[in-house]
Amino acid sequence: MAMELRKTGIGVVGDAPWGTHFCHFYETKQDLLDTLVPYFKVGLESREFCVWVISNSELFTVEEAKGALAQAVPDLDRHLSNENIEILNGLDWYLDKNVFNLQRVTSAWDAKLKRALARGYDGLRVSGDTFWLGKKDWKDFCSYEKQVNDSISDRRITLLCTYPLAKSGAAEILDVVQTHQFATARRKGEWEVIETPELAQATAEIRRLNEELEQRVIERTSELRVANEELRKEIAEREQAEVLLNAKENALQESQRRLEEAQRIAHVGHYEHDLETGVIVASDENYRILGIQPQDSFTLSHAFELIHPDDRARVHQERNEAVRAGQHFEVEFRIVRPDGEVRYIHSQGDVIRDEQGRPRRTFGIAQDITDRKQAEDALRRSEDHLRLIIDTIPTMAWTIRPDGTVDFLNQRWMDYTGLSLEQFVKAPTAPIHPEDIPGVLEKWRAQMAVEEGYENEVRLRRADGEYRWFLVRTAPLHDEDGNLVKWYGVSIDIEDRKQAEEKLKETSDQLRALSARLESAREEEGTRIARELHDELGSALTSLKFDLELIKRDGFSSGSDADFSRLREKTETMMQLVDRTIDTVRRISSELRPSALDDIGLVAAIRWQAHQIEIQAGIVCHCEFHLKDVDLDQLQSTALFRVFQEAMTNVLRHARAGRVDITLQKEQNELVMIIRDNGRGITAEEESDRRSLGLLGMRERVNLIGGTIHITGAEGKGTVIKVSVPL
Repeated sequence: MAMELRKTGIGVVGDAPWGTHFCHFYETKQDLLDTLVPYFKVGLESREFCVWVISNSELFTVEEAKGALAQAVPDLDRHLSNENIEILNGLDWYLDKNVFNLQRVTSAWDAKLKRALARGYDGLRVSGDTFWLGKKDWKDFCSYEKQVNDSISDRRITLLCTYPLAKSGAAEILDVVQTHQFATARRKGEWEVIETPELAQATAEIRRLNEELEQRVIERTSELRVANEELRKEIAEREQAEVLLNAKENALQESQRRLEEAQRIAHVGHYEHDLETGVIVASDENYRILGIQPQDSFTLSHAFELIHPDDRARVHQERNEAVRAGQHFEVEFRIVRPDGEVRYIHSQGDVIRDEQGRPRRTFGIAQDITDRKQAEDALRRSEDHLRLIIDTIPTMAWTIRPDGTVDFLNQRWMDYTGLSLEQFVKAPTAPIHPEDIPGVLEKWRAQMAVEEGYENEVRLRRADGEYRWFLVRTAPLHDEDGNLVKWYGVSIDIEDRKQAEEKLKETSDQLRALSARLESAREEEGTRIARELHDELGSALTSLKFDLELIKRDGFSSGSDADFSRLREKTETMMQLVDRTIDTVRRISSELRPSALDDIGLVAAIRWQAHQIEIQAGIVCHCEFHLKDVDLDQLQSTALFRVFQEAMTNVLRHARAGRVDITLQKEQNELVMIIRDNGRGITAEEESDRRSLGLLGMRERVNLIGGTIHITGAEGKGTVIKVSVPL
């Protein structure tokens, strides 16, 4: 991993590379907040995914942590909603069933880092507090800290562990310092830095090497300056070569500039090669790169022996062609050190000619680029791995350049549409439903102008020509300067959801229609009952009242036989009228709720109703009941009887049937009622028609009692209705 320095936000620490693992000791809650708030503020500003693990409510709560951070980061709510930072409770994070689980916590950090990199963050910034840590977990936690310290050096993560001084003895402090690269402390507002022996030794070694390199550069620059001055004097003495001298001097100055620039880069060695003698004079850094000891008689043949056999012929050819032409040359190749290690080298140089134009010597630099090559290979593998993941997810993913050109489609997208990337680039609207294209383009142009993500629903064509509904989501990616780098997008299949919504809408419409039908039926029934009560019962009672008034008025006081005869006739007429009135009351009551259902049970009530229909309509009703009665509650009995009545009503109105077979039987733990007619047969369109409120009412009644209903029909063969109710 390249040495990339990141701001820590902690003044005493300054900038630190990825892979930094350090600890901080604090005395008070305020000391801890003064350290962590700037630490995370800088992390959010630097496009790092931040995870703040607080200890528990004894120190401060998650809400208090958010409040303290919000004072320094005004747009913290945006970061929280975008999930740029997570603030977690330490007991939930570190403990599993009140026990510290090293493997679980380590795996969780790995998952956080992978998720951060996959979402486009530069890396992961973490702080975990140990206020919760007890004696029983100390040993395991120290092992965890050591494992973290050994594993993050080559990863894009910065980890700050905080320890309260009040709970840390001398032994604990030593344990903590040994498992971190360095330690800081804040006591009473003052900062202290504690370096580990390894860090101090490494720092001193780096300082010494830098001083040596600087001294070598100074010495070599002085030598080159002297050589250049001598060369200028020699060329100045030859007036006839003035034009050539100017050209060589310009080339020398350019080479000098390149050399000075290269010397400022770490792991860069410089060399000079005398083409007449073949001797190479190289810097110590050059020998270190080659992995050999400095030699006085080091030649080009010695150097070529170290080049990897697969690269040797190519390097020899490219260098010789450049030397013969007197041109600047650059070449990359591999070397095999004496210890067998393979390293990648980038070499460049220039040619110096004499006054006759003959090449005399070359000088240049050699740089060890192994780390860069390995980083490029790792990045390539990571990109291949990421592409494999994206290609295997069920979601259709894609990316678009700022100019609107699609530059990536995952495998799921290409499989669905049947289009390759090249085909889609030529016709980007091809998979979109023609009716949706204008709206899609209008919204896309609007969001491109403001560089904001959006959501849209659109129909996309499958490779076989079928269109399905998709939810399209896009998000822009900007660089550190706010410039648009790329658009990312996904298309999620929502066809099932759309169908469910349509089905729900259709069902709602049916229920509203059924409700209106029930309300209308209730009004019609009330009107009918009121009319019958008025016309039949009212008329009968009026007649009775009139007859009684006649009896009261005439009195039949004479007591003659004629009077008694008229009285008997009047009484008989009144009794017949009362009988008809009673029949009318019974009929109306039976229509409202058949008394037979309560008096003799469901089985007998269905048989009685079938007999009534047979008498009234002339349709043969054959009842085949395999049980005498069933144990159903009132709600179930009423629902089944009303379903039977509605089915028979449909037979009378629509079926044009001459026979109906009614079967009642028990199957396992269910009561099954089958009504089969020999009429014209119900069609599929009639069964699914939302205006078929009678069928909808039957289904709703059966659903209310936990049963099922199946309706099937065959043209010219009749209709079968099967109802099953749990006992």
